[in-house]
Amino acid sequence: MSTSRDFISGNVLTASQMDDLEQGVIAMATPLTTGGTTSGTTELTIITAPAVTIAQTNRRIKVSFSCRGYSSATANDVYIIRIKEGATTFNEQIVVITTTATTLSTGNVFHAWIDSPTAASHTYSATIQRSSGTGTATVAASATAPINLAVEDVGTV
Repeated sequence: MSTSRDFISGNVLTASQMDDLEQGVIAMATPLTTGGTTSGTTELTIITAPAVTIAQTNRRIKVSFSCRGYSSATANDVYIIRIKEGATTFNEQIVVITTTATTLSTGNVFHAWIDSPTAASHTYSATIQRSSGTGTATVAASATAPINLAVEDVGTV
């Protein structure tokens, strides 16, 4: 719940109090076991979650992206990983691939927190785009370390 409340044994939650509770995972993209490869500086969509309909405007949504890592044909290229809805970026992360043909073993997990999205349908995605350098990057994945994108309702703002 977003506000602290005192309850005693036997109390029943009201509809308003129930609305304050988190709803948990409301959408999960089908995990990918292979990742795409970038082309020049064109932004590439890595993964997209199914559309979710937000029922109320006072919700807090958490979008989480994870992957095994990244590899590049060129050392020291810089890429931007973003969590987006359409043209709107909610969070981004800079990745520098320092060696060639080797998947960065650090993996990648990051989140975007979205306060009070409109009460409507929303589709969130993760993208990658080269920021500097000349190579191409591949988002690494496997059957045991897939690419994931989850959308969670974590309660009220």
